Amino acid sequence: MSDDSSRSSANAAPALIDEKDLRGSIIRLAWPVVVQQASFAMVQLVDTALVGHLGEDALAGVRLAGLLLWFSMSGMIAIGVGATAVVARIVGSGESRDASKVMQTVLVLAVVWGLIMMVLMLVFGGWILGVLGAEPAAQAEGTDYLHGLAFSLPFFSFVFAGNAAQQGAGDTRSPMVVGLLINVVNAFASFVLINGSGPFPELEVLGSGVGFTIAGMVGAVLVAGVLMSGRRSLSWIPFRGGAFNRADAGRILNVGVPAGLEQAQFNVAFMIYTRIIASLGTTALAAHGVTLAMQTLTFNIGFALSIATSAIVGQTLGAKRPDLAEKASYMTMRYSLVFMSVVAVILMTLGGQITSIFVGGENSDAVVDIARQTMFIFAFALPGLAISLSLSGSLRGAGDTR
Repeated sequence: MSDDSSRSSANAAPALIDEKDLRGSIIRLAWPVVVQQASFAMVQLVDTALVGHLGEDALAGVRLAGLLLWFSMSGMIAIGVGATAVVARIVGSGESRDASKVMQTVLVLAVVWGLIMMVLMLVFGGWILGVLGAEPAAQAEGTDYLHGLAFSLPFFSFVFAGNAAQQGAGDTRSPMVVGLLINVVNAFASFVLINGSGPFPELEVLGSGVGFTIAGMVGAVLVAGVLMSGRRSLSWIPFRGGAFNRADAGRILNVGVPAGLEQAQFNVAFMIYTRIIASLGTTALAAHGVTLAMQTLTFNIGFALSIATSAIVGQTLGAKRPDLAEKASYMTMRYSLVFMSVVAVILMTLGGQITSIFVGGENSDAVVDIARQTMFIFAFALPGLAISLSLSGSLRGAGDTR
């Protein structure tokens, strides 16, 4: 190969990025991630809607338990962010074999984290709900929910890590399909187990947690199938010796741990904030739970655009094209800002109607009224959140997570 052709190859855009149609490339990579992350948030929204009609104690307990689930997500995010950034940089440089090797380590880290969090959730989850201020009835409901969903954590960790590696390699559609199927399985399993049907008992709140675990198991099987198929230059062979590489683990965690700590501090702040709200009573806590469910959905959509940005920036920098990385970063930020601003308007105008979907039983009117007001206030934060998440994704794609 001549020197000229070598330079041309070194300065070419990654195969998945069309320099002449950068906007189209961003949309093609981003929209499946948005759908996939929204699907994950919808899993929790469906749980909220199903248990909300069991009364405010069930709603408050489940949403409070959701904070612990999100805390466990901090480790998943750390591993996922590291996986996306490292795999994207490797794929951008054309070293697909190294990308598969890194992915093996990513999956081991994820499953170990999930197992640790499962044990902690089973042993300490109910006690933590009491520390957070749940009244006895809400604490009992939340503990049942945690005991059902704790077994999902190793499976969802595997799903999250596998999806992150695929997204770094440019395959955003497979995670989207998996996310949609997980949502369908969760909705069906939770509905049947909460209310009881045929041979299945009426487990109420516990049924929602068990449905979540069933959905996680199905998702893990689907992700494993995609990874073993070798899509986008990533190939996974289960139970192969030497799957864990300490050097690769160091690279992943060096990038991902700061992002995980960032998420953990947000979650701790939410817990402190929720502890204050819990002192106002179960009605206020239930209303906060509905608002938190909508916050989760909007945050996940913003985080999805952040993931897409990380993949694009990582691949363009891997291909030695910082000019494309900068251009793509600002373009994605504008899309995120417009989208989140539209969501803000929806929450401001339709907050009460949205809340009524999730609430039933006694005091439902009071819960709806409080949640409508809190959603209106939260809407003002969304434009700033859009900018913050998008630019953070750019920095993570460049390997700067500090």
